[in-house]
Amino acid sequence: MHELSARPVFFVQDTPRAMEFYTSALGFTLDWMHEENGRPYVVQVSLLGLQIILNQRESPTDDRSGHGRIFIGLDDEQSAAVLQHVKSKGISAEYTEWGAPTLAIHDLDRNELFFWLSDTERVKWQAAHAGAA
Repeated sequence: MHELSARPVFFVQDTPRAMEFYTSALGFTLDWMHEENGRPYVVQVSLLGLQIILNQRESPTDDRSGHGRIFIGLDDEQSAAVLQHVKSKGISAEYTEWGAPTLAIHDLDRNELFFWLSDTERVKWQAAHAGAA
């Protein structure tokens, strides 16, 4: 069977602003960009194999900004790589309970990137942060 290529689309208030946040603050790479009227309108960014399309909101999508969530389940190696990236970039992340402790990163429009760490990395994180709340 052929594998599908699936990428989430986050609607954003301002594509250039979102593109700058994802590439500068979160360390994503700009893969491609579609411009309209001389400014970025739809772009794709990627990090460690994760690809996200950022799409300028417009009628009839005016109310979609900030309502996106992507869930990424990670194994030990992937968890360690993501945690190292978050630490090295100084990315603001929080832990929330979403069936299990979940690393949550929010973009400027409040779209959510939810990472389920591997059991091994989750236990390490919990031990390192015990009593720190």
